Amino acid sequence: MERDRQNKETKRFMSLLVPNQKKIYAFIRYLVPSRTDADDILQDTLTEMWNKFDQYQDGTNFVSWGLTIAKYKVMSFVRKKKSFGVHFSEKTISLLQKEAVSTHRHNTLIERIEILKECTSKLSNKEKKMLHLRYEQGLTFEKISRQFRISIPAIYKSVSRTHASLAKCVQSALRIRGAL
Repeated sequence: MERDRQNKETKRFMSLLVPNQKKIYAFIRYLVPSRTDADDILQDTLTEMWNKFDQYQDGTNFVSWGLTIAKYKVMSFVRKKKSFGVHFSEKTISLLQKEAVSTHRHNTLIERIEILKECTSKLSNKEKKMLHLRYEQGLTFEKISRQFRISIPAIYKSVSRTHASLAKCVQSALRIRGAL
């Protein structure tokens, strides 16, 4: 009897997981640059999902439930790994999670985020730091200018050039991939 119930639960879990695992992995992948780290986080996420499957409410959004678990696994990974570098804030991760749940925009979002990550990796350290200070830490142009010891108009110009460079890189990559 117990074995039949376990088999039934395993089948139910797998029937929900199989069509949705790629979405959960893609979410982790665009938050974590290393494929190896993303694979490890996915395994931790799937283990946690299985361990907590008795808490999953039938009829609710399985992907959203899985992404919530993945979000906390990613944040835990980032906290533990000090050398991770620039990472998304919890607020940003939550916004990305909400966006990833949207099925009709999911694949486009994943592709664009991957392209943006590739383009961002081509930026200079100074450009990356400016974007990090502006968008991750939410600093004003005035505060950024003090950190870099250059004028506010110079910071504004630099950030604008970086935006233009990123936009051009993304547009070019989308054209090459035929997604534009």
